[in-house]
Amino acid sequence: MDKLLLGIDFGTSTNFVTRYDFKKKDAVPVENMAGYGKSSNVFDNCIYVENNENYVLGSRKKAYSDPENFFEDIKRFIIDDNWKKKIPNLGNKMVSAQDIAQMIFKAIRKKVEENQNQKIDGVVITVPYSYNNKYRERIKEAAENAGLKVIKLVEEPVAAAISYGIFGDDIQNNKKEKIAVFDLGGGTFDITIFNFEKSDNQNAKIEVLNTDGVEKLGGKNIDELLAKKLMEFLKVNYSDFTNQRERVEFQNKLNNLAKDIKENLSQEDEYEIYENFTVNGKSIELEKDITVDYFNDLLKNNNFIGQIEDALERAIYDIDLEPSDINRVVLAGGTSNIPLIKKIVEDFFGIKTEAKKSLGELVGHGAGILAGLSEDESLNYTVIRKTSKNIGVARGNKFFTILSKNFKYGEESPKYKLGLKNPKEELTISFYEGDAAKIEDCEKIGKILINGNKFKNGIVYISLVKEDKSDSQIRCYLYDEDKNLVFDDYLTDV
Repeated sequence: MDKLLLGIDFGTSTNFVTRYDFKKKDAVPVENMAGYGKSSNVFDNCIYVENNENYVLGSRKKAYSDPENFFEDIKRFIIDDNWKKKIPNLGNKMVSAQDIAQMIFKAIRKKVEENQNQKIDGVVITVPYSYNNKYRERIKEAAENAGLKVIKLVEEPVAAAISYGIFGDDIQNNKKEKIAVFDLGGGTFDITIFNFEKSDNQNAKIEVLNTDGVEKLGGKNIDELLAKKLMEFLKVNYSDFTNQRERVEFQNKLNNLAKDIKENLSQEDEYEIYENFTVNGKSIELEKDITVDYFNDLLKNNNFIGQIEDALERAIYDIDLEPSDINRVVLAGGTSNIPLIKKIVEDFFGIKTEAKKSLGELVGHGAGILAGLSEDESLNYTVIRKTSKNIGVARGNKFFTILSKNFKYGEESPKYKLGLKNPKEELTISFYEGDAAKIEDCEKIGKILINGNKFKNGIVYISLVKEDKSDSQIRCYLYDEDKNLVFDDYLTDV
């Protein structure tokens, strides 16, 4: 029996799980993950907690009847140390977003193993390119604590490029192309530029040239903008509610209406609203028509489109390219399908966008292929990945880069000279991640504990490696004044 290897696209709004088929040499959807009457294998990234052992995956039915035990949008809060919620069905136990993510991964593992009648041997999990090391560590820990062996984490646009490029018949063999993957999903936005070359469907090379985006920009932001407008139409504020359950039910209904408006105005010119809401026991009627022009103006006037345009320019011009240098633009993520957004992208590059698979399945398909690479030696896919942010140290209130953005995974950075002001037996060096000049605008991601007395005259040379196999782990190398290696180890959590 072949090993059961999965690709998991862990999205803000939805999940998609694939398994590698050794006979087809391709990733195929794991069937019946959506359930609950849905025909698609893409399912909502939400969970209802019945008890310690039973979680209902991907169903929004309990969002209204029992909202306190229902959770969604967890991906957005995983790095928020202050996000804590109590779960009544677990005896009011307080949990973090990472704990909820662990429950989701546990529910995925249980359902897949029941469906396939086989234990899972390994998984590849997708992460946004723009997300930092802290997020990657927590996603990996959540999956491993749920009993999944994580082969690696892979950036969502890298997975999309693998899926599209290798299995896209339009890409000629032995021809190099520059491909932009425009990935706008439910909660994050990445634009990634690749060099792509394939000999055939079993031999290909992908090299990341640059990546940019906005960490918290996606369909959820559009839902929030629409929900805010709907509340203005209703002349209602959340502070008006005297009953907590009624407020939650109102919010859920409002959010679902906002999603319907967004999805319908991606296909139609107008959406007719006729809904009744309950506020403090009184029924309030909302009857209004929203046009696609109103919808587009909402996106433009609230800087949603502006943030996309800025990221597109940075992604191209930061590596001295012109939009005309790009051969293909591939869409990924469901929010990319909004007509105004597609037009903005096509106008920028001057070419039509492409999407060979369902936008919600492209990333998970690529993750499943990468999972197969760990065991199927007949495949020869070389993926050259690069760091998405600078990593360095603080000098006073300034940030100094050691491992720069777009540095290859697996390669050691240049050595950075650092003077230890007070060398002593136990000394902590902290490391930060970011693109800003001031250290306060960067995020502390790890530290090392060293014996400062081992470095003559307090001089130390530091280099870093972002490891390709372990993905989220960063290895630190310290050299003395004579460039002799004194210390090497992984950064530990802050």
